[in-house]
Formats: sequence, structure tokens, C-alpha cells
Amino acid sequence: MSEKCPSKKNMRSINRVVSMVVIVSVLVSCGEIVTEASDRLPQLIEALGQRNNRQGAAIALTKIGKSAVPDLRKALVSEVADVRIWSAYTLGQIGPDASSAVVDLLASLDNSDESLRATTAEALGKIGDSSAVERLVQALQDKNVIVRQRVILALGKIGSGAVSALPQWIELLSDPDVRIQTRHALIQIGLPAVKGLTESLDEDSIRFDIAMVLRDIDSLAAKKTGVGSPSLADLRSLRLAMNDSTRELQERSTAANSLATLGEKGIDVLVVAFSDEEIADVASAAFANADAKSISQLTEALSHEQPEVRIAAANAVARLGPKGSEAVESLILLIEQEDRDVRYHAVRALHELGTGASPSVSALAKVILNEREQETTRTWAIKTLVVTLPKTRDAVVKALTAASGEEKNYGVRQLAKTQLQKIEKETANER
Repeated sequence: MSEKCPSKKNMRSINRVVSMVVIVSVLVSCGEIVTEASDRLPQLIEALGQRNNRQGAAIALTKIGKSAVPDLRKALVSEVADVRIWSAYTLGQIGPDASSAVVDLLASLDNSDESLRATTAEALGKIGDSSAVERLVQALQDKNVIVRQRVILALGKIGSGAVSALPQWIELLSDPDVRIQTRHALIQIGLPAVKGLTESLDEDSIRFDIAMVLRDIDSLAAKKTGVGSPSLADLRSLRLAMNDSTRELQERSTAANSLATLGEKGIDVLVVAFSDEEIADVASAAFANADAKSISQLTEALSHEQPEVRIAAANAVARLGPKGSEAVESLILLIEQEDRDVRYHAVRALHELGTGASPSVSALAKVILNEREQETTRTWAIKTLVVTLPKTRDAVVKALTAASGEEKNYGVRQLAKTQLQKIEKETANER
């Protein structure tokens, strides 16, 4: 026995003079005397209702294991709410050895206490008895969101034994309150869930989620069912997912990125999204995954009557990078417009084109020398001039020299001087 653990005689003495939390701590830390805890079951059960002792009592009861189950079953109908909840929790911690308590836990799912129902559902999942599946499926209709989430996760833990519940379960992928838990639980089911998931792929409202689950369970199975990678068959489901404000931003971005790979039809969906302030940034960012063929659709958007759409389109060209060089003339038109925000984003987009922005040097020089322009736009115009080198050297030097004489804006003047010195130094080194 460890030197830190008291003898049984000393333990009995301790039991008489110290609080339950100390007793519990000793029982848990000294495996040799856990059998002594069996004699203290009534006290341990009572401690489940005590704020300072419940955690330790639950740990001790879990260590006692199967022998504590009968008392915990009785405690599920205690008059003390916390005792009921912590008894259910402890039965879950005991796990499969608490299977005899399943019938009692199922009865607790009808209790008016939402916390007890939620804890009970979680416990049933940890015990993992498939006999609980039918009642858990009924609990999927619980009015409380937390309870429904716990029920779904419980079904996932039961695993293949819960396959019979798949039809009702899969439908919950359309419920934003439990969607994430449903996906997670279906992944836990694994291969036994593939057939049921595949049969539901025709439902566009949940196809995006089913595809995610299938890819996680088995990439080969996903490929065989046609969702190994995005295709035109996914077009509507991807549009629904991207525009779904109840989804997390990462999911909406994933849908947008997939749309960008679907050619003209996918790009059309993204361009339409430019007019939606909530999703415009996500849609424009997705063009990092598009090809140069999308430029024709973006060019139309760059001349849209709404400034917000023109900005989103400019940002999309920026994401294309050098592949977007064909949009240079349209971007030049934008930096000559009255809307200062449009001008700023157009300049930023030109910067991402690199040498492809060479035709814009003259227009950029006007932006730099315009004292009424906002400083950020002018400084980015200077940076954009520099990325068009070396073929545009003479025009760039001329513009930077003029900007070096700026009198009102120190930032513009200093940046122009710095860039001019770098160009002259590099030219001297080349010679």
C-alpha cells in the first residue's frame, strides 16, 4: 500500500472526523481500499447533491463501478434534482457495466427537468446499449436544443446498433440547431451509415452535409457515389449552403470554393452573391480556386451599377492574381470613377496582377498625384507601380519622381522617395 494511503483502521477514524470531500478524495486515490467505499454508498449518493462534494463523489462511485449501479438507479428518482442529474451522469461514466440501469434512464427521458434529460441522453450513449435506440429516436423531437444535441451524440456513440434510426436521423442535417452534432455522430457510425446516406443524396437541402460525412467516413465510397469531389450535380446544394446564414463561415466558404471549380455555372452563382453584403467577401475570396475563364463574367460585374458589386468583383480579380490580367482595362476604368472605395479596391486588384497591370501605369500616376485621394489608395498605387517593373521603368520613375515632391502628404512623399531610391540602386547594380 502506498505510504500516502491510510490503513483501513485509520480510514474509519477519518470517516468520523472529516468532511465527505476528504473521504472521497482518499477513496479515489487509494485503490487498495476502494472496497471500503461500498460501505459508504448512501453517503456518496447523498454527496452527489452537494456542490462541493459531487464531483469527488461521482469519481468514487465510478471507481466502485457495477456495485454502485443499484444505488444509483434508485437515486434517479431522488427528490433532490442534483442527485438525479449526477446519478445519471455517474451511470454514464461507469459505462457498459451500468447497462442494467438503461430502463431507469429511459424513464428519466420523460422527466420535466431539461438538464436531467440531457444528462440522461449522454449517459445512454456512453453505456452504449442498443435497446435504448428506439426511445432515443423519439427524444429527437425534444423541445430543448441541448437535449436533442445530446440525443444525437448518444446515437453516434451507440454506433452500428443505431443504424435503424438513420432515416429520422439524416433528416436532422437540415436543422441548423443540431446539424454539426448530426454530422459528427454519423461519422462515428462509420461504414454502416454509408448506404442510408447515399440514398438521401437526392435531397439538395442536405446533400452538402451528406457529402462531407461520406468523404470523412470513406473517400472511396464517396467517390463511388459521385461526391468524392464537387460536380454540377452539387450546384444547387452548394448554392444553398453558401447562402445559408445559419451555417458557420467556414462551411459557407467551403461551398463557395467548390462552386468556383464548377466552371461558368458555378461562377454565375458566385457573381450573383456579390450583391449580398453578408456573403460577398466569401464569394469573391473563392475566385482563388477559379481559372482565367471566369474573367468574362467578372468583367461584367466590374461595370455593375452597384458599387458594392464592383468592389466584390475587383476583389475577385485580386484573388485570381496574374490569371486575371485580362481585366486590367476594366480595373483602369474603375480607378477613374468617383466612388473612393471602388478606386481603392481597383488599385489593390491591379497590384495582384503584377506585371499584368502595366497598362495602368498612367492611371495610377494620376491617383498618386491626386491630393484629394485618400492616402491608403495613393500608397497602394505606388506599390502597384513598382510591381509592373522592369518594362515600365521610365514611366514608373517619372511618376515616383513627381510624387517625391508631394508637399501635403508625408506618407506618400516618403514612400515614393524610398521606392525611387530602390529602383535607382537596382539599376546602378545592373550596370
